[in-house]
This record gives sequence, C-alpha cells and structure tokens, in this order.
Amino acid sequence: MRQLGCSTLTFRMLDRAAALDQIAAAGFKTIDLGVIAKFCPHANPLEMTRGEHRRLADEIAAHGLTVSTLNAWSLTALNRPEGPDEEMAWLRASLRLAAALGCSAISMQPGRRADANWSEQARLVARLVNELGAYARDVGTALTAEAPHKGTLAETFAQALDFLDLVDPDLVGVTLDTSHIHNGGSTLAAALDAYGDRVRHVHVRDFKDGSIMTTPGDGECDFAGFFQAMEARGFTGDYNLELEYRDSTAEFNRKELERAAAHLRPLLPRD
Repeated sequence: MRQLGCSTLTFRMLDRAAALDQIAAAGFKTIDLGVIAKFCPHANPLEMTRGEHRRLADEIAAHGLTVSTLNAWSLTALNRPEGPDEEMAWLRASLRLAAALGCSAISMQPGRRADANWSEQARLVARLVNELGAYARDVGTALTAEAPHKGTLAETFAQALDFLDLVDPDLVGVTLDTSHIHNGGSTLAAALDAYGDRVRHVHVRDFKDGSIMTTPGDGECDFAGFFQAMEARGFTGDYNLELEYRDSTAEFNRKELERAAAHLRPLLPRD
C-alpha cells in the first residue's frame, strides 16, 4: 500500500464502469470506492448479495485496480430522527461489502452539523459509531470517522477532537482529509500531532481562500511535509485523491487529476 490512489468520487458524474475506466487510464492502481446514496452511488451495499460482492471485486480487478477503502454515507445522518435506522443499516451493509472486497476500512462522516445541543448529539452519534466499530471488527474490516468534515457534527478541528474523545480508539480510527483539516481551522502538522497513530486513511485535496475544491499544488497544504510526517509515523495506507469542483465535467476532473498526480507523486516517500 502507501501509494497514490483515486476516489471514485472524482468521477461521481459517471457510472461505476466509466469511473473505473477513467481512473485506470490515468495510471492509478488503487481506489476509494464511493458508496454514497444520491451523491456517488457507485455501489448500493443494501441491495448486494455475496455473489454480487464477488462480481464487483472481479469488475474492479479487471480494470487492474484494488480497493483500499469504501467511502460510505447514506445522506440521512445519525443525529437526525430518520437517521439511525436507515444509516446503521446502510453502514453495516457497507462494512460487509468492504470486508468482501478486502478493504482495510470504510470511512464515514459523524452526523450533520448541530446548531444546538452539540454535546448531546455528539454522545448519541459516538455511541452508534462505537457499535459500528465493533461490527466492523467482527466482519473483518475497520471503521474510520472522517473528522473534521465540512457540514458535519465535527466541522471544526476543535469539534473533531471533542467528538473523537467520545469514540473508542480501539474500535474507530480516523480518516484525515487534508482540505477539511485546513477548513476546520488547523494544519496538517497540528492534526498529526493530535491524532497520532489513529489515522488509518487519507483523502487528498488542497485548500485555498476558504475553498476545499482546490487541486493539490494550488493551495496551502504542505504535502511534502505531510507525507514525510506520515512516513515517520509508520503509515502504510493509501492516499486517495478525492477531487470535487462545482458543476464540473468528467473531462475537467480528468485534467485536474493529472495535474494533481504530477504534483504529488514526486513528493511521496520511496522505499
């Protein structure tokens, strides 16, 4: 592992087969598979049988790709009245799919932004996330919370730290999104100091002028220092590019993906 991969969210405007075609053609070998209903529905884990798990694994392998992680979020939210039943079912199914595909983990977002009663909602979500972490262990994969993440219960870096204090570190790791760290009011160096070895997966984007929709190399993230620090901590996972732009096309994203890879690949530590 420890290579530059690409999330299928980068080509969420395409169906799964076309997204895999684009990623493979760009020279990537590993993916982060988007299983986000209505936003990036490149698989629907609730509707998949074991046979369909195998067929999906074969489809991905036929493109010369492996799956490092799943990015799973059903767009309900654990801290909303309709959330727990729908969200927990979706996430358990995602964990079963991740285990079948040989993924190291899935990443999830910790509920929606709370305008009131933050502590109460955070405790509720943390309890459910711990349940999912235990389920992940039982089915043979792992769960990570993507914190901070814009628009969520853990939108700021301070909220992320408070939320993670409520979560069992033996059951739930951290997905670190480089752009959301800056958007949350921190830096990559400070995040690594705070998270230690809890980081299990990384989403890669840049940040500039308040925008997370920034191609790596165009913003303020210190990727060279970040990769070196992750190497020093013994990180063995992948770094998956997750490029998003407002109202963009697949062709635009393809070109930005090429630029991002050209900037980042020389910065990755070599054995």
